[in-house]
Amino acid sequence: MLYININIGILKIGNNTIKVNMVYTCFMGQLKNDPEKTFPDLLKFAFLFFCLSLLAGCTGVKNVLPTEENRFSGSVSVPLPARHLVFIGLDGWSGAYMSKANMPTVKRMMAAGASSLYMQCVMPSSSLPNWTVLFSGTPLEQQNREPFPSIFSLVNDSAGKNSAVLFYQSTDFQKLPFFENVETRIISSDLESAKLIASCIAEMKPVFTAIVFDEPDATGHKKRWGSNAYYTKLSEMDNLIAHIEMAVKDAGIYDDTAFVLSADHGGAFWGHGQNTSKQRRIPIVIYGNMIKNGYAIPESLGIYDVAPTMAAILGLKAPPEWTGRIIPGIYK
Repeated sequence: MLYININIGILKIGNNTIKVNMVYTCFMGQLKNDPEKTFPDLLKFAFLFFCLSLLAGCTGVKNVLPTEENRFSGSVSVPLPARHLVFIGLDGWSGAYMSKANMPTVKRMMAAGASSLYMQCVMPSSSLPNWTVLFSGTPLEQQNREPFPSIFSLVNDSAGKNSAVLFYQSTDFQKLPFFENVETRIISSDLESAKLIASCIAEMKPVFTAIVFDEPDATGHKKRWGSNAYYTKLSEMDNLIAHIEMAVKDAGIYDDTAFVLSADHGGAFWGHGQNTSKQRRIPIVIYGNMIKNGYAIPESLGIYDVAPTMAAILGLKAPPEWTGRIIPGIYK
């Protein structure tokens, strides 16, 4: 079997930049024995893939940095803050696949909270830059000092050391600029890890608990985004989210806790990293007693808005260095 990777190039439409790649698969024997037939087929496939990529990619995907002019206008009214916040991140969870996903816990939280399936990650649509931006409220190119404040440092400075804890799976998290200053635990995307998280929540009752699983990204790379295996993994992750939610109830802090669910990037075919809708479009779900029921967030959102919004929910003032903004209209 021969895999041929063809970089068709960079396509620019208005403010949208789309990098188009394709992978063509054929049998080595066919290419060797009948090149006159194989290469025309290759060109036909290239043209078809180019057209499909154009349709998939030019759906308003922009890499717009936050400024005072293009961010939310008006004041944001935040009610009595939550005493605890649980963030659950699913690596490679694309908003484009949610309509078919069997995720009853997540969809119940969406129905009883505020949500959007159209938040945009930053480019490149890969893990390390986007988790960094999500937790630090600012695109990397606008982070102008070291150490740059994160939601972890903000919580620890306000509520005391180890008031924030990070459960992570990918060893890439050890490269995050704020990693060494955070209480951490290594986990897997399984029930045993969910039980470990539950135990820590019951014992520590952190102000801010961040949990980042490496799925469904790993399944997407192996089996394809949108495959049956991808949807099965989404259902499994929903079960883990339900287990964590029950742990918060068992700890006696449920009524004082807000939940935020999101991702670092999406995916298409067997990968991500490019500027297409399925690869950049990610969900955000915000759920808790202080959040409106069934509110579909109409504003254009960036992943850099997650940290300021979480800080506001906890009653904390965002650092002046953050350029993301509090998501408005989500509070009762």
